[in-house]
Amino acid sequence: MINLIKSDYKKFFHDKLFLVVCILAFMFAVTTPLLYLVVLKLAGEMDPVTEQMLAGYTNAKGQFFGAFSFGNNLGIIAPLLIGIILYKDFSYGTIRNKIICGHSRTSIFLSLFIVCTTTLFGTLLAHALLTLGVSLPFFEYQSTPFTTADFWYLLESLFFEFLVYLFAAALVSWLCVTMKNLGMVIVMYIAIFFGFSTIAGVFQMVAFIPNMNKQLLDVIDFIQRINVFNSSATIGLGTKYELKDICYYVITPLLYTSGILLHGIWKFNRKDLK
Repeated sequence: MINLIKSDYKKFFHDKLFLVVCILAFMFAVTTPLLYLVVLKLAGEMDPVTEQMLAGYTNAKGQFFGAFSFGNNLGIIAPLLIGIILYKDFSYGTIRNKIICGHSRTSIFLSLFIVCTTTLFGTLLAHALLTLGVSLPFFEYQSTPFTTADFWYLLESLFFEFLVYLFAAALVSWLCVTMKNLGMVIVMYIAIFFGFSTIAGVFQMVAFIPNMNKQLLDVIDFIQRINVFNSSATIGLGTKYELKDICYYVITPLLYTSGILLHGIWKFNRKDLK
């Protein structure tokens, strides 16, 4: 399986579309902090609503973690482009050649998932680090001095972000082996992304309704927390994680990822490759 993974990496990094992903990651990392700098300069003295909307982007820390968000520029585009690269194995019939060479369908799927995970998270991490590097000359990292506790919080947050994109990679890999063509992979990913993002947005607005029933608020909070597409927008916004937060950020994406992978393996082993 190691040789299979090496082969998949080689094909992935030689694909011209990967260069497009890298260029987009660089462009968004450079332009986004500068855009927020201009917006904050133009905003001047902000009203409470505007201040709340931009609160997460008035420092380098917020922009660093914002770079991981599914709703951010690269967070939307990268999974789709990487999925297109990986699906070429199906479009060009390479999958059949791998099977003829003696590789099991399970190992082929797991190799696809490993390559998708590492390239997707690696791209987002590099993008976030470059965003941080560009933003630091113009913004403070945070309003308080950086301490050892902040360092551990940073590492915890990066681990949670990895689990979020582990789920995203599982979803992209699952779509590649279950959909009939590339068009369906793209359409289904966009539909799933916007569907769950819309749900998160609607519940976020509902939660701000005055005099909302506490039990209903608890239900909304639970739904928001198990919505992995919403997790990337909340990780890294505080200073520490409670035990409940850690459970949601760890258990939820791992459960979803495990379920998707198991179904993907089962489905791929039954799939008729033409």
